[in-house]
Amino acid sequence: MTTLTIQIPDKDKALFEQLAKRFNAKIIKVADGEHIPNAVTKKAIADARAGKTTKISDIDSFFSSL
Repeated sequence: MTTLTIQIPDKDKALFEQLAKRFNAKIIKVADGEHIPNAVTKKAIADARAGKTTKISDIDSFFSSL
């Protein structure tokens, strides 16, 4: 079995679904539009770009710092 990720125009969605059904293919996930990060993720990205991050050297000390 092979898994493919493809993008098709919205106008061709129904045609592609019919084609997939014809070939006994399974559509697992339909992603509509772009994914927009939430506020926490946006802040983390901004902090990382501004150099406000610390390097993790030990996983145990990292988890204890949380």
